[in-house]
Amino acid sequence: MFIQFGYVTLFSCAFPTAAMWALLNNVIEIRSDAFKLCMTYQRPFGVRVATIGTWQKALELMSIVAVLVNCVLIGTSDLSNRLFPDMSASERIIYIVVFEHVLLVMRLLIAHAIPDVPLWVAQQKARLEFLRREAFKVSLVP
Repeated sequence: MFIQFGYVTLFSCAFPTAAMWALLNNVIEIRSDAFKLCMTYQRPFGVRVATIGTWQKALELMSIVAVLVNCVLIGTSDLSNRLFPDMSASERIIYIVVFEHVLLVMRLLIAHAIPDVPLWVAQQKARLEFLRREAFKVSLVP
């Protein structure tokens, strides 16, 4: 899945239909895994974990590299030459770097705007913690 994410994000401007093929692949994989779990194997036991671990950092790094690669691919493509025919090579590089920085700042703002834990999950956890403490208080009173 990480390699597929890399192909889709790194080369989306060179092969735009990659996202569609990745979606189709994931739908087929979900259905085949569901069939395999229901018909072939017993249900696996779930293990709770707090995060996805190192994969979170790897995916974040991949998204940063994807912004850089796509900006360079778009900036050096024939399309940018047709859109800005009178730009020199140094002006085009400056344009690519500024555009890339704008996209990275937007990515950072979006990452901070979306909470890691949804509000309803945080409220439910707080409610369960309150009920747990209240039950513990009642059990201690003789």
